[in-house]
Amino acid sequence: MHILLIHPYFLPEDSAGSGRWNETVRYWTAAGHRVTVLAGSVHYLSGKTFARADDTEQTGQGLHVIRVRMSRWYNRGRMGRLWAYATFFGASLWAGLWRVPGPVDLILATSPPLTVGLTGWLLSRLYRKPLVLELRDLWPDAPVQLGYLHHPLAKKLAYALEAFLYRKATHIVTLTTAFEEVLIGQKGAPRANLSTVTNGADLALTERVLQTVDRRDFRQKQRLEGYFWIIYAGAHGPANGLAVVLDAAEALHLHRVGFLLLGDGPEKPSLQAEAARRGLVNVRFLAALPKPEVIRWIAAADAGLVLMRPTPIFDTMLSAKLPDYLACRKPVLVGIDGLSRRLAEQHAFGRYVDPTKPGQWIDAIRLYLESPDSVTSHGNNGYQYVCAQADRRVLAHRYLTILDRVRSLHQTRL
Repeated sequence: MHILLIHPYFLPEDSAGSGRWNETVRYWTAAGHRVTVLAGSVHYLSGKTFARADDTEQTGQGLHVIRVRMSRWYNRGRMGRLWAYATFFGASLWAGLWRVPGPVDLILATSPPLTVGLTGWLLSRLYRKPLVLELRDLWPDAPVQLGYLHHPLAKKLAYALEAFLYRKATHIVTLTTAFEEVLIGQKGAPRANLSTVTNGADLALTERVLQTVDRRDFRQKQRLEGYFWIIYAGAHGPANGLAVVLDAAEALHLHRVGFLLLGDGPEKPSLQAEAARRGLVNVRFLAALPKPEVIRWIAAADAGLVLMRPTPIFDTMLSAKLPDYLACRKPVLVGIDGLSRRLAEQHAFGRYVDPTKPGQWIDAIRLYLESPDSVTSHGNNGYQYVCAQADRRVLAHRYLTILDRVRSLHQTRL
């Protein structure tokens, strides 16, 4: 099967950031399938342009990545982001028409932004191939609730595009079952046209890296001794609400609890400046790193943290970094209510921390400070959960089964 994937944030190999699709595609090509990716030229975390923009990368047997130019203003406010979406739409549509090698069997567009679905629909019409629309976030609900999209006409157009794509997509894949229930209950999507493939961890990669890590030596070299370190690995953007981590660090400094903030994003410079102003020695900022290095830092930490601004839309999501913490046997502080909190409590791999009350986080952390056995037991529980339900290899093959079924149904209807 030749799959055309439209993903503006698909990363070059060994780049910092979410490698979910890199890992998934690796399993697909290893199974003998071909994947062509229409990708953007700008890194979603840093806003920097990749060196090979407007070029074709052959990054492995069966995989071709076509990078198209998009605006470098992605991280320059709301209008900059909208312009980046618009430029990617035009460039990816042109590339889809003229630069894709050979016939494709199926088009897969992963959103956000929803405009990739429009590119996918147009190409599916021209190619006469099925369109699978993946929803990594619920748009436009997320930007509306976060205050990014508030003009009445813009909201009306965004919701009209959403409804149009849900009607036109051959199949829709969501990232959580909570997304699926919203689409069925609030958006009118038929259940038969929906599937869920969750975030996962590349357990094979994680195990290989962990075998090379001497945790005690790493902590000594990085001057981590004497503190209970909680790591946050991910984007530093407005939606992530990381300012509360500084408040929590200030409240917890006498307890020798520290925070490792690993990643990049538009809010990082202001967070660094505020931490320096307050003199927070228990907050360390780490650069965005390739996945193997991220795993080493997670292994060196004592617990993980997932966090988003307290907004109803995020109650339906699961952080992409959560499976990585669990794969490293780390307990997780969950600063997201809803689905994330329920899973942590149901499977006993973490504790909820209210993002609106960072001064009270000590109540949740005390369990780990006073009972090292709880760190071990929650870590082991999380590892069992991720092995059973979030193994990237299993999820990749489940996704392939969905795509093959969609392709087969489409062929029988021709």
